Amino acid sequence: MKAVNIIYLKSLVYILLVAATAATIFLIVNSLFVDFIHGNPHRTTSDTINIMVFSLPALALVTCIVGILVLALPQFFQAFLTWTSIRQFGKGGRFSILFALPLTAVLTWYCFDYLAPHDFNLGINEGADWRPYEHGLTLSRFAAALVIQAPVTLFNFCYFESHVRQFPKKVVVLTALGLAVMVGSAWGYLWALGQYQFL
Repeated sequence: MKAVNIIYLKSLVYILLVAATAATIFLIVNSLFVDFIHGNPHRTTSDTINIMVFSLPALALVTCIVGILVLALPQFFQAFLTWTSIRQFGKGGRFSILFALPLTAVLTWYCFDYLAPHDFNLGINEGADWRPYEHGLTLSRFAAALVIQAPVTLFNFCYFESHVRQFPKKVVVLTALGLAVMVGSAWGYLWALGQYQFL
């Protein structure tokens, strides 16, 4: 159990690193397109650079904290499930986390819904139809949790497989980081396109 927990703990650290990378790349690409390429008339170049210098570490830290709040319990659940399944069914039991993905997604939703902070602005600068965040599981929230948890579970499985098959762990981690850069870049670009109308 200790060995499985250590593997999943290392996997969680890498997942947080990947999430922080995607978030920071998002901010860099968004600022690049909005402030430098399109030309934001409301900010100077030095203001943009200062914002990025101070915002990037803060964004990475917040991403890691929210990631811990949302993913730590599902991570422990998957570690426990892997350990019990291997004890019960042998090495084939490591596939159990793939089949338990819907259940893990419900746990991810619960952690996001009840452990992560919501309503940062408390309705300030919102329209008349603003309502405070209401807790509860809906189909759209389950789908969102499933979209978030699916790549996390896939990374956990691949990282665990790299230990079982003596496969280089760097390949798994670097592949995930490369995907994070691509996702963060696309996300930042699309977000920038949406901001052009306000400039």
